[in-house]
Amino acid sequence: MSEANIRKQRIIDAAIEVLKESPIEDATVRKIATKAGLTTGAIYHHYKNKDELLFDVVKQSLQFTHRIAETVKDEKSSKKGKELLSEIVSEVAKRLSKVDEQKLHIQLLSDVIVRKSPIKKKYQSNYTNIINNTASLFDKSFEIENDEYKKAVAAILVAAMDGIAMQQALGVLPENLEKMTATFTSFFTESIPMYLKNHKG
Repeated sequence: MSEANIRKQRIIDAAIEVLKESPIEDATVRKIATKAGLTTGAIYHHYKNKDELLFDVVKQSLQFTHRIAETVKDEKSSKKGKELLSEIVSEVAKRLSKVDEQKLHIQLLSDVIVRKSPIKKKYQSNYTNIINNTASLFDKSFEIENDEYKKAVAAILVAAMDGIAMQQALGVLPENLEKMTATFTSFFTESIPMYLKNHKG
């Protein structure tokens, strides 16, 4: 990882910590800079404004599909079928285990929607990429040619993760999060292959 990327990660981590302690409107660039041990100028070197920084905070929690998709595109990767799906749900479980980041994810997305932020189009584009990446993983896993089915199932999986994040934010999930996550991932591991197999056309 380059020094610039290390510094950006440091800024993102600091932003997450500040947002755990403060409402979005109080999470100033100055507070984030102080938490990161940097100047505000150092942050503005990487980000035009706070919205751009908060976009990266959300993006980081969602981008596991991009990483897996890039791995799958590599010709050396031989993973497919249940083995690949197992890797996907393993990454899903990691995301669901980050309770504070899950809550933050919902909070930031809600803020963007309510404020009609100009950065909303970036969020829309990012979500489209996540769904497309997830759909391409199903293509590699199960050799399904019907794009409509792949994208629909991908959208449902992404929506389910966001639903879990919302429930975490509201504090309505069972205390045994590990058991619930295992049920969640098992459900998708078993149901996705069956559904896509039955709708190849």
